[in-house]
Amino acid sequence: MKQPIPVSVLVGFLGAGKTTLLNHILSHNHGRKIAVIVNEFGEINIDSKLVRHTTEKMVQMSNGCICCTLRDDLLTELHNLSQMPDLEYILIESTGIGEPMPIAQTFYMGGLEDELRLDSIITVVDAVNFWQTYNSDGERLDHETGETFVEPLAPLLVDQLEFTNIVLVNKTDIAEADDVSNLDSFIKQLNPEAVIHHAVQGQVDPSLLINTELYDYERGAEAEDWDLEWNKPSSEVEEYGFASFAFRSEEPLDWEAFDAFLNSEVYNQVIRSKGIAFFTNHNPVLLSQAGALCEVEELELVEGQDDAEDTSTELVFIGQGLPKAEILSALEKCKS
Repeated sequence: MKQPIPVSVLVGFLGAGKTTLLNHILSHNHGRKIAVIVNEFGEINIDSKLVRHTTEKMVQMSNGCICCTLRDDLLTELHNLSQMPDLEYILIESTGIGEPMPIAQTFYMGGLEDELRLDSIITVVDAVNFWQTYNSDGERLDHETGETFVEPLAPLLVDQLEFTNIVLVNKTDIAEADDVSNLDSFIKQLNPEAVIHHAVQGQVDPSLLINTELYDYERGAEAEDWDLEWNKPSSEVEEYGFASFAFRSEEPLDWEAFDAFLNSEVYNQVIRSKGIAFFTNHNPVLLSQAGALCEVEELELVEGQDDAEDTSTELVFIGQGLPKAEILSALEKCKS
């Protein structure tokens, strides 16, 4: 009788390093046939482009969260993947504002227990930005009343740490030592049984993350708010008031203008941005920004490769109360 295929779920706030970790796992000499589901909050799925090194099956799921709005889609995709011959593992990268519990509940639905086994939930934490995000408030617009009110992000970060098996504290090389120490203590207080690993750029032995059999089905169903989560009417997008939009341009940009945009006041209001940009006077760059940390990686595209033929700029911006018109206007002015 065929054994259920193990599945690991990657969660973590925007910019924590989930895609970097996923790339690391996939490029490692794991010797397994792995399927990948990437779910990103946004109108275009940038993460499916940023997950490099993958020869495995990629299932793109955009426009919402896996939880609630995409849970039925996830169930369908998992059923389909379970029928792939010789498939040995599945990795799910959740959206940065996703809670792990609703994803775990999918594995209790539709007879998935006979086909798949939830092996572990892995939460990636940004050691640089965690405390700033934890102590921050975002404005949310109530579309029914038209009123704007403050919505703290701390409950979302707590949810991602309380219902998990493994916590990967990432970016420890550039974080303050006291912040990392306080973060370790905080995680142990919230979730004493969670296994904690420290990492730089998501570099950790994949054997510590997959096929661990750390998820316990019985204990999971006994978690606080388990029944409440089944019937929650709204997704995290609605609950925390996040918005996302994309900028696309077939026309290359001017590097100096774009660099000035990255240092502008309007860009400072963005919580998370990522994508690829092309220029007339500079090599293309891969942009990855989370909070105050902005990384710009210069790329050298080789002629003849598939990715060298597509030279369109695609950037995604995520935040609360974002000045969309101002950001898009500033980017339009970057066109050369």
